[in-house]
Amino acid sequence: MKFLTVYSLAEHSEQAAQDVCAQLLATSSLIPSLLLLYFTQSHDGNTLRQEIKRQLPTTKLVGCSSCGGVMTEHGHHVSQGWGVAVAACYDEQGSYGVAGQCGERVDVKQLLRDAMKACGRPGELPQLILLHTSPGQEEASLACIDAELGTSVPVIGGSAADNRVAGEWQLCWDEGSWQQGVVLAVFYPDCQLAFQFQSGYMPAEFGGMITASEGREVITIDHQPAAEVYAGWCGHHERWPVGPILRQTTLSPLAREVGQLDGVAYYKLSHPEAVTARGGLRLFTDVRQGERLLMMASSQEGLLQRSINAIRIEPEYGMDAKLRPVGALIIFCAGCRLALEEVMGQFTAHCQAQLGGIPFITPFTFGEQGRLPHGELAHGNLMISSVIFLDY
Repeated sequence: MKFLTVYSLAEHSEQAAQDVCAQLLATSSLIPSLLLLYFTQSHDGNTLRQEIKRQLPTTKLVGCSSCGGVMTEHGHHVSQGWGVAVAACYDEQGSYGVAGQCGERVDVKQLLRDAMKACGRPGELPQLILLHTSPGQEEASLACIDAELGTSVPVIGGSAADNRVAGEWQLCWDEGSWQQGVVLAVFYPDCQLAFQFQSGYMPAEFGGMITASEGREVITIDHQPAAEVYAGWCGHHERWPVGPILRQTTLSPLAREVGQLDGVAYYKLSHPEAVTARGGLRLFTDVRQGERLLMMASSQEGLLQRSINAIRIEPEYGMDAKLRPVGALIIFCAGCRLALEEVMGQFTAHCQAQLGGIPFITPFTFGEQGRLPHGELAHGNLMISSVIFLDY
């Protein structure tokens, strides 16, 4: 397994695609098995896809848009809103399959079957599933994955993002691109994998029960208007106006306790996105009446440090000591990125040092997916979902 990243700051999608392909072809005589493509909303995903596939027709491709830029071991890549980065996996002994579908109702079970069949592994459990969806389709997609393949297959993922939560996110894969849909890749690599799914927040002192909800909107908490209750928890004595509150709530998200590990609780986070006309809170995750919400807390300094600690090489216990990291995919929440914007250069440098100089790629997404400590497959916000590729 070889893992390589390249990037382009070109202000035209066709030129950016040509740039990354030229760098890849100049660096290695081998053809990549799989490309992971991440790009800012200024780019056209379909143009990127078409040009890359024209030059690398046999390479599998999966990608989605990223909020505000893309990070690799070379730095944080964006210029005047334009940025593209690619991670190339070279693995002649491994197999990789990709499938995608447009629309708001996607048959994820069929996508899994199509992706496994496409790489000659029908019915064989993959070592990893990479999932990218448009916001709103995460929980249903994860439920389909568990129903089809069981709870033992590792999943990492991130929801496509734009810069202003304006629905300008994009997905792309070998055969298409669209704003709404699901794309996934199945991995059968000739190497070992290690995973993480964490957040950079600690529980605060406030909490309450969801007493009315609808989809992703919490209408009331303890029978009081949810936005009013949450504003009080945050120390705001005046009611928030109807509309977006994404930036104001990044350091004070909500969470639900999922389980405990060695007596310590772990959580699935939800980022309040907007105040609704009826005084509710719209989140980036589904919620249900009867669930208990806790407020979580961090500071910019605390989030920076805990995020750096979560982005680390920590191979699974019991692996061969001779294994060495060769690359990483680190999916990082766009909300956390916005909270760290003033110290982005510092954050990038710390990530480079923490990962020991290996190639890595980091999109900034509107939701993160992974398995929690007891195997629960979850969609959360303000989290980090990652895989480290290890080889001899």
